[in-house]
Amino acid sequence: MKPHFASATVPRNVMPNCRFPRNCLGLWASLGLVVLLSLVQSDAASAATAPNLGSTSTYGVVSDTFTNSNTSPQTIINGDVCFTTGPTTPPLAINGTTRTPCPPSVGLDQNAAVANLNSQLCTSLGAGAVALDAVVIGTNPPGTFPPGCYSSGGAMNVTVSTTVTLSGVGVYIFRPGGALNTGANSRVTLANGACAADAFWVPIGATTIGANAALSSTPTFVGNILDAAGITIGHFANVTGRALAFGGTVTTDANTITVPSCASFVSGAAVATPTLSDWTLIMLCTLLVVVGFAAIRRPAR
Repeated sequence: MKPHFASATVPRNVMPNCRFPRNCLGLWASLGLVVLLSLVQSDAASAATAPNLGSTSTYGVVSDTFTNSNTSPQTIINGDVCFTTGPTTPPLAINGTTRTPCPPSVGLDQNAAVANLNSQLCTSLGAGAVALDAVVIGTNPPGTFPPGCYSSGGAMNVTVSTTVTLSGVGVYIFRPGGALNTGANSRVTLANGACAADAFWVPIGATTIGANAALSSTPTFVGNILDAAGITIGHFANVTGRALAFGGTVTTDANTITVPSCASFVSGAAVATPTLSDWTLIMLCTLLVVVGFAAIRRPAR
């Protein structure tokens, strides 16, 4: 005896007897439309916009307590610096203006930028800690991120001696639900027109940028770190970006910190070009929609 499975009866006027292509073109049209809309929604969800940094934009370092752990070789800061507590004459090479204490407007502008970044719609990378170098987005290699906003429920980490690449023109926002940690000799790099000025790191916990094995002019980390919980930059690590910790601490150690000089991305000034796979899906879905609606409008024989 064959086993019996209960099944629901579907009225013929709801689910027609599909003999492709004539009777099912309407269904294919609906499917194509749903997929096309999901692609548009996916693009919208991943979009990110840069906040106005205001008076913080000229600073390489903003802190309440500023500490430099090494005097030889010197830490070099190509930008302005402000702190409330620190050495009267910092053992640093500062190619900018030093202000003590930080102007109140700097704190207000940093807080406004953080509020803006935290309000944006993000793609979740997971509920716990995330190793960014292992994350796969679309057809990209592990650790390669297109422009967008990315969040996690826990810390964001970069594994020792690995590379994370920000690839493409646009804005990048990373919002760890915990700390931000990069391992020793790891790198966060730019590719395909990405700009350090357009990358924003907004962790809830403290930030630690791992040490580099040797002094080098190559950046080991890129982007603007906005973290009142504190920022520590390891020995010989170089940052193209900003260490903004108004109300918190910044610790440097024979580093070079350079405020980005590239032109920031302006929303609407450029349109991201879909990849070949995206175009293929869009053309296929559009074709299904057009053919399906044409079939629906065709008089029945």
